[in-house]
Amino acid sequence: MMEELVRKVTPMMVLPDIAPVLKQYVALGFEAVDTDDPGCVGLRAGKSALMLVSVELMQRDFKKTTVAPLVGTTVPYIYVTSLHQAKMRLEPSAMVVEESYTGGGTREAVVVQHGQFMILAERLPD
Repeated sequence: MMEELVRKVTPMMVLPDIAPVLKQYVALGFEAVDTDDPGCVGLRAGKSALMLVSVELMQRDFKKTTVAPLVGTTVPYIYVTSLHQAKMRLEPSAMVVEESYTGGGTREAVVVQHGQFMILAERLPD
């Protein structure tokens, strides 16, 4: 039996300013989840979840040229048990744009495939 690779997927919006979007989602009934970083806020409502991430936060860990096409979009943020294994399972047409060890304790890869971006993220041991 194959080891479970994907733990969960959370949509992530990359925004120049998360405050107005946060305000709108809270007004709709979402609960804000503090992440200890003002550049990233989690939102949840029932079983739904969403992350709002600032451009500034993304640029701490990735090049501006990597972040630029993500701004104003929603990308799947995919938590995996092994970034290496996840990259091995990508289609040949997929391209890892950039990989980074983040300040949030993860190793992440920005991937583009068929014009769609995604972020693969592996939590690093403490």
